[in-house]
Amino acid sequence: MNSIISFLVTYNQFLLAQIQKLLVFIAKHIPLKPDKEPQSPAYQKFTVDRLPIIKKPETLNFILLLDDYRAKHGKDLKPVKPHDGRCVPPDTVCHRCGAPHNYLYDNNGGRGQFLCKVCGLRFNKDKTDFKIGALVCPYCGNILVKKKDRKHFNIHKCVNTKCSFYLNSLNKLS
Repeated sequence: MNSIISFLVTYNQFLLAQIQKLLVFIAKHIPLKPDKEPQSPAYQKFTVDRLPIIKKPETLNFILLLDDYRAKHGKDLKPVKPHDGRCVPPDTVCHRCGAPHNYLYDNNGGRGQFLCKVCGLRFNKDKTDFKIGALVCPYCGNILVKKKDRKHFNIHKCVNTKCSFYLNSLNKLS
């Protein structure tokens, strides 16, 4: 019985030595994690950047703005007198301050752009994008431009050539 126990103990020591050799071999020759991520853009087909900052448009009250103008200048702000028959439709109001059509200029001769005399906003009557807000680049603070329109999402891009994210991405490519 002593010979069987001594044989099993020596056999266990032999197996432990073999396991130790295998662990050393695995540690030297088989990497468990890659050293670095693949740098080629072909392997980075889908990357998600930091979320843009949503800049809410400030809403103003045209009555308060008219009162401020009266207090500052000592007279009322006069309504717009249309020239050359370019009248603003009566149902048009300013998107930012809510000024009626009496205080709106037809800014580009009947092609849809208006200028508010009270708050100075240029807007298009047909576009309601002003109420959504602007998407701002989280790296440089410029407004993002919509480049592509997909079925469930839109792709926006920062067009600033001095944006830190753009410059870092450009350096990674070359």
